[in-house]
Amino acid sequence: METIAFALVMVLIAGLINGSFAAPMKYMTKWREENIWLAFSPLGFLLLPWLTIEIMAPNTCEVIGAIPPKLLWTMIMGGIGFGLGQIAFALSFRYIGIGLAFVINISMGTAGSALIPILWHKGIWGTPYSYAQLIGIIIFIAAVIIGAAAGAARDKNKKGKQTEKRDIHQIKPGMLVLGVILAVLAGAGSVSQGVTYIWANPTVSELAANQFGVGKLASGVIAWVIIFSSAWIPYALYFLILNIKNKSFHNYGASGSGKYWFWLVFMGIGYWGSLVFFSKASEAIGGSLAPTIAWPLFMVFIILTSNFWSWKSHEWEGAGSKAIKTMWASLVLFIAAIVVFSYSSKLQPPHPDTPDDHHHDVHYKHIDHDGYPTHKKMK
Repeated sequence: METIAFALVMVLIAGLINGSFAAPMKYMTKWREENIWLAFSPLGFLLLPWLTIEIMAPNTCEVIGAIPPKLLWTMIMGGIGFGLGQIAFALSFRYIGIGLAFVINISMGTAGSALIPILWHKGIWGTPYSYAQLIGIIIFIAAVIIGAAAGAARDKNKKGKQTEKRDIHQIKPGMLVLGVILAVLAGAGSVSQGVTYIWANPTVSELAANQFGVGKLASGVIAWVIIFSSAWIPYALYFLILNIKNKSFHNYGASGSGKYWFWLVFMGIGYWGSLVFFSKASEAIGGSLAPTIAWPLFMVFIILTSNFWSWKSHEWEGAGSKAIKTMWASLVLFIAAIVVFSYSSKLQPPHPDTPDDHHHDVHYKHIDHDGYPTHKKMK
C-alpha cells in the first residue's frame, strides 16, 4: 500500500508540473505561438534532458553506444513519430477545433500506451490485471469525452456574451475528414511516444544498471532522452518554418520580452521534469508492466491540473450550470479511473513473458575486469 501511495505522489507531481508548464504562455503576449514553441523546443527536448542525464549518469553516452542498433533506431523512429504527431495535433485544431482533436489524441495515446504492451506479453490478456486496465481505459475515455462536451457547452453559452478581437483557433468549415485524420495521426504519435518507451526501457535500463552501474532512476530516464532528442527534429523544423512563413523572428527583439526567456526555462523544467517523476513512479511500482500503469495515471493528473488552471483563469465564468455539472461528472470519472489504475498495480503479474526472447536477451557491451569492453550475450 505504501508503494502505490508513493507512486501516486510521484505521478501526481509529474501531472501537476506537466499540466502547468504552459501557464506562462498567457503572459508572453509580445510573441506569437510559433515564437514561443520554437524557443522552447531546444530547452524542453534537448538541453534540459541532456543536462539532467549527464548529472545523473555522466557515462550515458557509453550506455547509448552499447545499445543494440536495432533498438536504438526503434527509439529514434518512435521519437520522430511523436514529434510528427505533435505537428499533426497542432494542425488539427484549425479543422475540427481543440475539443474533438483533444478527445481523439489523448484517448488514442493513453489507451494505446496502456493496452498495446499487454498484447506483446504472453498470458497477460484475460487476467484480472488486463481487465482492470481495460475498465480503467474505458472510464478514462468516457471522462475525456464528457469533459470535451462540457467544454463545448461552455463555449456555446459564452458565445455572444463576450466578443474576442482574435480567435487563435478559428475552425475552417468543410474539412472535418482532414481534421479527424490529422487528430488520428496525432494520437498515433502519442502512442508512438508511450509504447516506444515501454518497449525499450526494460532493455536500456537493465543495460545501464547492470553493465555501467547507472542508478535505477537514471537508467529509466535514458530512453526518454533518446526519444525526446529525436522528437525535437520535426518539432523544431515545423515551428522554424512557421516563423519564416509568418515573418515572426522580429518578435524575439520586442521591448520587454527579455523575461520571456526566463519563463521558458520554467516551461522546460515542467515539461521535461514531469517525465523524471514519471520514471520514479514506474520504478516504485516495479515490474516491466509498471509504465502501463503509471502512464494513464500521468495523463489523468495532467488533465486534472489543466482543468484547475482553466478554473483559476476564470475560463468557466458564465459557462452555464449544465456545462459546469457536466464538467464535474467528468472529474468524478477521472477520479474513478485513478482508483482503478491504482488497484490494477496489485494485480500485475510478477514476471510476464514477452512474445520472444530477444527483447531482453540482447548482446550487451560487457565491461571486463580490466575495464575493456567485450561482447557477451547476457541472459
